[in-house]
Amino acid sequence: MRSISFNQAMLAAVRAGRKTVTRRRLPTSLPMQQEPARYRFISLSDRGALFEDYHAQPPALLPLVPLPFGPVGTHLIVAEDPGLVLKIVGLRAEQVRDLTEEDAAAEGIYARPEPGPPYWGGVESDAAHPGAFHWYGSPIAAFQGLLDSIYPTAWARNEWVWVIEFAKLPAAE
Repeated sequence: MRSISFNQAMLAAVRAGRKTVTRRRLPTSLPMQQEPARYRFISLSDRGALFEDYHAQPPALLPLVPLPFGPVGTHLIVAEDPGLVLKIVGLRAEQVRDLTEEDAAAEGIYARPEPGPPYWGGVESDAAHPGAFHWYGSPIAAFQGLLDSIYPTAWARNEWVWVIEFAKLPAAE
């Protein structure tokens, strides 16, 4: 069984059932991360993802990019909570700014439960205020803030990420 790691806020969102997806950046050493707009995702297999440099003449396929945690159906043990096991139920590669508001919610972003206009967040810790979170005007802005705290260049460059959908498994499964 492979292992996956989450920060404390993300782990709490997984446990609460708010987080059912995680985005993990493809390695920065890969060509599609050097010039993200130059490449397009072609297909996915149980071994990895295939990308094409569509600026090359003729367009050129890159070597297969291996899956970081395995194919759909793989069980993952959460490093911070060995009793928590996740099953990969969906997998794709996309550029990070393809994110929708629904995608942000699946990442664990939620509306602050206070009266007044909604503020979104609940997953990015506020270093200046221990135990508090940053809050934003939209789910996408909240996800961008979270992503910037983990991968500072990913949103600005529209880098490629793995989108790993998962389901919590009962402890006995």
